[in-house]
Amino acid sequence: MNKGGFHKLCNIKRISKLIIYSVFFIYCVIALFFYLNDEFWHLRNVPCTVDILRALGCGADLESAREGEASVSFPNVGQGSCELIRANGYNILIDSGEECYKNDVVRFLKFSGVDRLDIVILSHPHSDHLGGMPEILRRFDVGLFLMPEIPERLVPQDRDYKRLLAAIDGSQVNARYSKPGERFDLGENCFLELLSPLYFDYGDLNDFSIAVKFVYGERSFLFTGDLSEFSELDLLESGADIDVDVLKAAHHGGKGSNCEEFLNAVSPKIAVFEVGEINSYNHPSTEVIERLIRTGCNTMYSTARNGNVTIFTDGSSFRVDTESSEAMILDEL
Repeated sequence: MNKGGFHKLCNIKRISKLIIYSVFFIYCVIALFFYLNDEFWHLRNVPCTVDILRALGCGADLESAREGEASVSFPNVGQGSCELIRANGYNILIDSGEECYKNDVVRFLKFSGVDRLDIVILSHPHSDHLGGMPEILRRFDVGLFLMPEIPERLVPQDRDYKRLLAAIDGSQVNARYSKPGERFDLGENCFLELLSPLYFDYGDLNDFSIAVKFVYGERSFLFTGDLSEFSELDLLESGADIDVDVLKAAHHGGKGSNCEEFLNAVSPKIAVFEVGEINSYNHPSTEVIERLIRTGCNTMYSTARNGNVTIFTDGSSFRVDTESSEAMILDEL
């Protein structure tokens, strides 16, 4: 090879290396930009990593609702509560877990194809239910935000609640207190009904939990926040129709909730416990499991054992998708 040809070959190699390094550098800058946006900036008009993965047909393998189905999801937020209802094009979120799970909830919503939340409900202002709400209000277009009205003596003074109020003030969301008996129609034979809190003189913040009933065709779900036995009996005595197919167990399956009389009236076919894999409360309680079994409920799921749980219904039957198929079996039983 002559000198001219050798130098030409060297120049080509140098240019090729420069192009490769430049492309790699640009890739790193773009990746860093999207990482910073995902974690810190949350620019509204910039797609997040999940949006890009969805557009490419990649990402989490989440089961989707079939035509004519509604879905109710229980994302795993550890020792906290979070539920997503999707029906007839409507998206409703109840609670959001602790603050440390905020990005997990956002990712779950994004991978589920949620871009707008028509209704967001905070069952009651405890951190394991509201921690991720400020992030939800920042990252999603929210139509209506509902929370229970509570007496001034019980208003939390912690950082999480103050962050939530600031997020509400800083957003354009329509936020107001809930009213028992409110009903939101979500299409033919499909509605959301708020059942509690019924009274304003409770001494425990948990008793101000908004109990929500969701009906799709002939199938129904009940979400009970952290209601205690005391407020469960109030709800039972109110004459509300609480006979449903699926129950989100109150207070993570604690024995001070989910009392025998209440569970007999609910008579669920399926129960879901939202609990942390390791929790100092020993939730769900063995007593509650036994109470449910006595009512005839033998199908139970736990986010600690099953991860994300999604229940699909066409209005007459159910199918369930979980991250883990491990059965929720307690050694004590």
